[in-house]
Amino acid sequence: MKQEEILAAARLYSQQKQVVERELEKLMMSLMELNNSVLTMKELEDGDGLVPIGGGAFVKATLKGDNVLIPIGAGYMKDYSIKEASGEIGKRVKLTENAIKKMRDELGKIDKEMFTLEGEFRKLQQG
Repeated sequence: MKQEEILAAARLYSQQKQVVERELEKLMMSLMELNNSVLTMKELEDGDGLVPIGGGAFVKATLKGDNVLIPIGAGYMKDYSIKEASGEIGKRVKLTENAIKKMRDELGKIDKEMFTLEGEFRKLQQG
């Protein structure tokens, strides 16, 4: 492989890595929100909960009601009992954790390829 080809491949891997890192960051934020929802679901069973007031801040409140609205996509919400909502959010946590694992695996593969390219580039420079 020529130096130009190695540099082009390295740029491509670098761009891919940036995309994967951005997606990983989004997934981590989603996981954090889901985990907050899990905590709130547990508090709902006691009649208390955290209510978002904006800017990532919450206020503790006494809540009334037996149902929770959860987004299901395309701007639609579905009405769940607290128990059903806990199960649904639990499923979403697992899916998000699996997606995070896949993204981390992908980052590892990209790093490995970049390391290999770096070694090839050094060999070409030396001789």
